[in-house]
Amino acid sequence: MTLLLFSMLLALLAAAFVVRPLVARRDALLVDVAPGAVLDAEARRRVALVALKELEYDYLGGKLDAADYRTQKERLSMEALAAMRAAEAVGIESGRVAAGPDRHACGFMNPPLSRFCAGCGARLR
Repeated sequence: MTLLLFSMLLALLAAAFVVRPLVARRDALLVDVAPGAVLDAEARRRVALVALKELEYDYLGGKLDAADYRTQKERLSMEALAAMRAAEAVGIESGRVAAGPDRHACGFMNPPLSRFCAGCGARLR
């Protein structure tokens, strides 16, 4: 009988240990850390830069000839430049500076209180 009571107590303690994090109240940040315009401009900038990188890989891999590469690179470069200028302008309008505490040296804009950069993984603090 004592063994049964002891095992039931142990099972209750184990269940409480497992359920406690699920029931415990945790404060969460429920608002965006940056305005939507800043996030959109930053996303457009990243997409344009990734497209340029992919174009380079396709050209070096032999998937594109020189004429197609030059025309696409010119077009994508103009799009990337416009996206970078828009991201910078939106960042300045919203009070964010280009080299603020949320932006890492790699260029990734991290949420406040981040301990690691989400772009390159480097430790921030």
